[in-house]
Amino acid sequence: MLIRYYVRVSSMDQKIDRQLLAYDRADFIYIDKMSGMKRDRPELERMLNDLQAGDTVVVKSIDRLSRSTKDLLEIVEQIRTSQANLHILDLNIDTSTAMGKCVLTILGAIAELDRKTIKERTAEGIAIAKSQGKYKGRKKGAISLRDTEAIKRFKIFYNNGLTKSAIAREFNVSRTTIYKWIKELKRRGIIK
Repeated sequence: MLIRYYVRVSSMDQKIDRQLLAYDRADFIYIDKMSGMKRDRPELERMLNDLQAGDTVVVKSIDRLSRSTKDLLEIVEQIRTSQANLHILDLNIDTSTAMGKCVLTILGAIAELDRKTIKERTAEGIAIAKSQGKYKGRKKGAISLRDTEAIKRFKIFYNNGLTKSAIAREFNVSRTTIYKWIKELKRRGIIK
């Protein structure tokens, strides 16, 4: 009986730290960096294929599992068919009951609507900012290892086997900087 934590963000540029920091008891962590509207996600498929009877799938929130009601219900059914459980951290939903299944269906529809609304609002906001000459894209900035929260995030990424390139993207720094951080954190005894 293993705990399998599924983490998803919509793009390579987005950070996964909020989800990783939310749960630290997983036996396995599966991370996808792609839209929740896509059903074909490599790590999701790997996790579903790895499921054994008695395992628990954990997600931070329902929209991390899927942004499509149809796909969400199929994923939940596959989890159930594997005789595994689903735990949604933000809502503490139990999918083994009829009420839990009903609530999950409603929340899936809301998550899909929320995604469409966010997309529309973002596009409208960018269009307005562009028309006013104010849109310059997202700002990037590096994080210092003097920041204890940054060290905590780095340690989680490093200990969970993320590649140097993936960690560099998470912190918006070069891979060379990541190698320097690893050397420094090893010197301090923070990582092995």
